Amino acid sequence: MLIKKYKGLLLPLAMILGVLFYKQLHIFINLVPVLICLILFFAYSGLHFRRLRFQKINFILLSIHLVSSIVIYALCYVAFEPIVSKSILVGLVCPVASSSSAVVTALGGDREVSIMHTLCDNALVVIVAPIMFSLAETTADLTFIQSVLILLAKVFPIMMLPFFALVVMRRFFPRTSFKFSKYEWLSIPLWSMALMINFSKTTFAIIHMGGQEIRNIVLIVILSLLMCILQFLLGRKIGKAFNHSIVGGQALGQKNTGLGIWMAYTYFSNPLTTIYCAGYSLWQNIFNSIQMYLHDTKKQ
Repeated sequence: MLIKKYKGLLLPLAMILGVLFYKQLHIFINLVPVLICLILFFAYSGLHFRRLRFQKINFILLSIHLVSSIVIYALCYVAFEPIVSKSILVGLVCPVASSSSAVVTALGGDREVSIMHTLCDNALVVIVAPIMFSLAETTADLTFIQSVLILLAKVFPIMMLPFFALVVMRRFFPRTSFKFSKYEWLSIPLWSMALMINFSKTTFAIIHMGGQEIRNIVLIVILSLLMCILQFLLGRKIGKAFNHSIVGGQALGQKNTGLGIWMAYTYFSNPLTTIYCAGYSLWQNIFNSIQMYLHDTKKQ
């Protein structure tokens, strides 16, 4: 099938279409959570529940995410203007993308280790994000409990509904549930659709922001590129020590930039704080497109 053969080209094509047709596509932004739920359902369909356990690599990756976020933000706070450091903070705190398990599977990585990290990392961010944003002088008039509940409502329905749906199907319709694993390849085209809509929304926001603060915008985009390279390389290096280089790279490198953009608007209100996540989304998807293209070429 053509989609399977050229899946590595779907991501760059989705980004280009999202930018070109941003006026038409950005209105479908509410469709993205539905697409992510479908992606996760197909990703979970082939899960071996007995292999889904917390491992040492999960603890190390979570620790590095937390510590590096604090250290790098502290350095940026000293070196740059507040708006730049806040934009970077949002991207640093941002959890691993829910769809990262689809990329891990496409690249031949361990799906169970990836999904366990995704669940734990999102749980960590729900607790840590309100604290760090408060220290960074958030403009949102929210208590800690309110922040946690809002993030829970935003993150966990998307992640857990597909999981619970599969558990129910395994219990009452076991044969049917395992048939869905044959269609796991649909995760990549569905992710491309979600990416296209996200890029259209980001393009729409940047264009309507106007030409203000162009120096800070360029600086933030360059920093997002450097951080993307650093996090992918660091993740792969750590993962390699546990024979999980693909999982490690995605765990630290692929961020839920859609959630990051939402957090930036919610906690800081200034549109400039969304730029880091917008730029990061571009770099991480270019990197993943290259990885998938090289993987498919080697396979063939």
